[in-house]
Amino acid sequence: MNALEENEDAMTASFSASTFEAEETDPWTPALEPSSGAVGTILVGIPLPAIYTTAFDLAQPSGSKISVSAMNKILNVSGLSPSVLDKILNIAVPPTRSRITKAECSAALALVAMAQKNMELTIQNLIAHRQDLPSPYLPGLERVDFSSSQATYDTTSIPKRHPFNVGSNISDPWRNSTLNKGNPPGHAHLASPIDSLDATSGGDATEEPRELDAHLWFLNLDTIRMTFAPEKEGIFIFKHTNYVVESKNRQCTVIRRYSDFCFLLDILEKRYPYRMLPQLPPKRLGASLVADETFLARRLRGLTRFMNALVRHPVLKNDPLIVSFLTEPVELATWRKNTVISAEDEFAGLLFMSVTLAKQIPADLELQLELIKRRLPGSVEYYRGMVHVMDRIQKRTEANAADYTRFSLALNALADCEKKCHVEECYSCEQLSQGYNEIGSHISQTSLLLEEQGIAIQRGMVEDLKRHRDLLVSLMELLQRRDRNNFFSLTEALKKRIESNEIKLKNAQVSVTSGPPDVDPGQFEGLIEKLTMSVAADRDELKTQEQKAILLQHTLWTEIMYYHKNQAQVAIMYQNFVREQIKTSQSLTDNWSSLSPLVHELPMETNGFK
Repeated sequence: MNALEENEDAMTASFSASTFEAEETDPWTPALEPSSGAVGTILVGIPLPAIYTTAFDLAQPSGSKISVSAMNKILNVSGLSPSVLDKILNIAVPPTRSRITKAECSAALALVAMAQKNMELTIQNLIAHRQDLPSPYLPGLERVDFSSSQATYDTTSIPKRHPFNVGSNISDPWRNSTLNKGNPPGHAHLASPIDSLDATSGGDATEEPRELDAHLWFLNLDTIRMTFAPEKEGIFIFKHTNYVVESKNRQCTVIRRYSDFCFLLDILEKRYPYRMLPQLPPKRLGASLVADETFLARRLRGLTRFMNALVRHPVLKNDPLIVSFLTEPVELATWRKNTVISAEDEFAGLLFMSVTLAKQIPADLELQLELIKRRLPGSVEYYRGMVHVMDRIQKRTEANAADYTRFSLALNALADCEKKCHVEECYSCEQLSQGYNEIGSHISQTSLLLEEQGIAIQRGMVEDLKRHRDLLVSLMELLQRRDRNNFFSLTEALKKRIESNEIKLKNAQVSVTSGPPDVDPGQFEGLIEKLTMSVAADRDELKTQEQKAILLQHTLWTEIMYYHKNQAQVAIMYQNFVREQIKTSQSLTDNWSSLSPLVHELPMETNGFK
């Protein structure tokens, strides 16, 4: 497991273990039944009617779980009273749970079916009848709108009024360019460092190089969307998960497995040793052979970030292997058998351009790299911490939404329980009972708004923070690779060897021309020829290494430029986050404001309760 995922796992574990369990229990709250948390396991392995699976799938599960409000929508179509629904939810789902598994959903539906048959609602009764459970009657379930429980959030959206410095020399990565005209829609040409040279120059070193078209790098970015394939492949416990990979710009969909992503990264590391390559999430956690659903959902998000990082990069996105990875309809393993895949690094064939590219490299490049190296470790740690904190905020928001749903259910059940007063001519209690329903409806709406906010935070701010954290980690690893494979040390070694062999060659030549008369000159001819060939070969190799060093410097410069321009995404990230917070706050204010007149109309004079 890499350090990035290990840090994330530790943070998640520390949060989930103590967030809602550290509160002191007040003396008026009865202890939970110890068996309530295990209800979800009662029906595991039991064949159930199709409606159990259909209901769960209609609720649009995310990460193989549905929200409490989505479960509430399923329960509401059953026609059961609010008090019965509240009892079912409390039995089937632990009160500290904000997300519901399929097993817990099945247990709740089994209790619904039992209630509709007037059977006693207890865990013991559920266990006793688990082999012959009736089907729940859920009329109109297919017409229930679950979309509000799964709000969409586009992390690539750009505000219409994105600010930039008018008249500034700094290139704005989102400004339009006439250089993009003539390209097919959705397939804009993203200029790579080599593409910026004039194609008609043929790499003439005497021509002045053009400025990099770096503003083209962020035009018409592709977006990769990934989901789980419907069924796993393999045998028994060795089943593997397939992923549906969809490219927005290319308008194509392929099926890939985790090993395909590993192969892709392996080739890219060989082709682009000095580019910012994203990390892959781990295959599994610990020694477990079977990955759980939570880990699989986390890995899916990690793979999605991995692919989007590749298609956002101005050079990597045009790599033929990445294009084939996104477009070949057959299994990648089958395609690999019929295709010759080169792992040659990107510098091959470009050495002749080194002199031209050298003119584009800033003189203070080494100083820039040193400054970046100093601050990167701290930046990475800060982003890891912010990811952890924002993840906790998202989970608390999700838990608040679930609690509001439970409170709404309890309030509706209370209204049903107290709708008839013990005093026959009392109208205030009836009015108060009706008010419970109105309050419960608004509280239920609050739950939906908070749930949408939690989803927006997860898909927006949390993923955006992780994306930028991944970018920083990729840059840090690039600079570490550069330090380990130093071209300059090899160049210095070649220079010293050439100097030493030239001295030996000169001494041998002197021995031939002005040596002692009794020394045969012929014995030096082989040595002179060997030294001459060695010096010539080392000079050629020195020239090649010097050209590679220039290409390396140029590549590093374009990579830190790409990193620097990605800083603009930070502003967009916070603009989107603030916009979502304002939207939720306004909706919550409107919801509570509309409830305010209703609660002020409730009877509050003691004389009204005779």
